[in-house]
Amino acid sequence: MDRPLPAQTSAAGHPILWVSQLAWDAIPRRLRHLLCRGARQRRVVFVEAVVPTAGPPRMDFDHREGLVVATPFVPRGLTGDEATGLLRGLLDGVVRDLGLGGFVLCHDSPRAMAACRLKPVATIYYDCPGGPRSPLEGDEALREEALRRADAVFVDAGHDPLGPEFGPATHLLPSGVDLAHFARARAGGPDPADQRDIPHPRLGFYGALDRDVDLDLLVAVADLRTDFHIVLIDHDGGPDRPRLPARPNIHELGPKPYAELPAYLAGWDIALLPFNHEAALRRAKPSQTLEYLAAGKPVVATPLRDVINPYAIQGMVSIAEGAEDFVIAVQCELHRADRRRWLQRVDTSLRGSSWDDTWGVMEAVLTRLVAPPVATP
Repeated sequence: MDRPLPAQTSAAGHPILWVSQLAWDAIPRRLRHLLCRGARQRRVVFVEAVVPTAGPPRMDFDHREGLVVATPFVPRGLTGDEATGLLRGLLDGVVRDLGLGGFVLCHDSPRAMAACRLKPVATIYYDCPGGPRSPLEGDEALREEALRRADAVFVDAGHDPLGPEFGPATHLLPSGVDLAHFARARAGGPDPADQRDIPHPRLGFYGALDRDVDLDLLVAVADLRTDFHIVLIDHDGGPDRPRLPARPNIHELGPKPYAELPAYLAGWDIALLPFNHEAALRRAKPSQTLEYLAAGKPVVATPLRDVINPYAIQGMVSIAEGAEDFVIAVQCELHRADRRRWLQRVDTSLRGSSWDDTWGVMEAVLTRLVAPPVATP
């Protein structure tokens, strides 16, 4: 095991050992927000997915965004049980060498339970459907055991916490947004170079252009209104993603860093949530909704249950189904007469929606789990 980084000493409360089936760079942005905020109050050690290696098993450490990221390496060609056994020893070393003492075990994979033999003060199961899945995650029996053994279960937006697979220890984490980050779009500023020459009105979308996005709808809107220019920023520009047919008013700009999104948003007239029927059936709740609103951008979306309620009901988002209705909704938003009142309504709704507030929900549950019992007279 490589020499670990110095332990953090400023955070209060029991440290968190998060064992994941995901690499740090692959976790959903939502989870990254939560972990980084948790690291301001507690020591957080995030153990990445196992990396196969030709050498002996080891654990490497790095400091990233205020927490420790530990990367386990195990030899190639091992069975699942053999790899789990080696990971147990590596995790024992993490707890020992970083001086974690009484720790809270958090995990987003049922397999993590088998890989951690040290007894935590509490066990948390975090179900994050937005992230890529390991093939091992298909074992429903393991998942049911993880849900049963967890002291608390945190589920992402889009779940029904009252569903039959969840119990009374389940907590629904509300959506959050980095308000200060996206509010920069309201101040305007120079257009990024690859967006500068795109005519207005601009209709923009950023996110994964995957099976959830209604690409046919975007093409139909572009064909109906050739004066509308659709700007697409793809968070997952892999070779397997569907390709849009070429249109002079559809502009695919490729992936962009999170830090640059407000600069692109600043130059959009309308922000889009063009999700398809299958995404609606799975109760997709896109994180872009709050981000678009924090940027002060009018939003036109396809019918998604968790966008209709509360955002459309409160008059903050327009809902449209089909290309013609989408065009009408865009036109209405472009000519909205009560924009100032709309923005005031948006800002009122966004209060309490920061990622700090979302982490506060999780922190309150952690505190209750490990609080000492109150002595009775």
